[in-house]
Amino acid sequence: GGGGAGGQICPSLMLSDLPPPKRAALWRFLRDVSPLLASMVSVLPPRYARVKELLESAEVFIHVERLIRRAQRGGQRRFTDVYDVGCGHGLVAMIVAAEYPGMRVHAVDIEPRESFMAQKMAFAKGGTDLNNLTFEAGDLSSLELIAESRSNGIGTQNIRSLLLCVHGCKSLTHESIELASRYGWAWLAVPCCLQVENHLAPSAKVQLPDKTRFMILCGALAMKYG
Repeated sequence: GGGGAGGQICPSLMLSDLPPPKRAALWRFLRDVSPLLASMVSVLPPRYARVKELLESAEVFIHVERLIRRAQRGGQRRFTDVYDVGCGHGLVAMIVAAEYPGMRVHAVDIEPRESFMAQKMAFAKGGTDLNNLTFEAGDLSSLELIAESRSNGIGTQNIRSLLLCVHGCKSLTHESIELASRYGWAWLAVPCCLQVENHLAPSAKVQLPDKTRFMILCGALAMKYG
């Protein structure tokens, strides 16, 4: 039970709603991805433990960790700063901060959500203070100012930044990639509601099932920026 339309996970499905076998499987998955995440969820008030958010955040962290490890194996400088723009509930940024305490992690959004504060408190209660995590009120233009100042700054040669855009709506995904590309930042994007006009020729008409349409638009993104 608990599935949404088209096999999707219902956004309102809570961890406590799962039958015991599925709940046990989810706990195993969370522990495998990050024991610190599992510890946080174990003390998180149940009303904030949304299955969709937990699964999506854990999956994104897996990709972030692969990117970090690949960069390290390639002999590149370690990332010093990670920016999660449009962070929403902020769980991706928090997992990164928990697992990589030597990195400065910046969760960027217009204002912190109630769930953001609840999760941060739960991490602390679970024994992880996230002293390297900051919430910064702003948007992509705020990051543009930071990137611009660093590109002109002295003593910033040892700074290496990674920009995350997770489920950025409409133009945020490609605008984030373009900002990262302009300033030599690494980036990882997990698109949400991509718009045809932002990624295909103006004459393009895409009348396809949503899943197929999304795959085509992701391919257009990869071709342009990958």
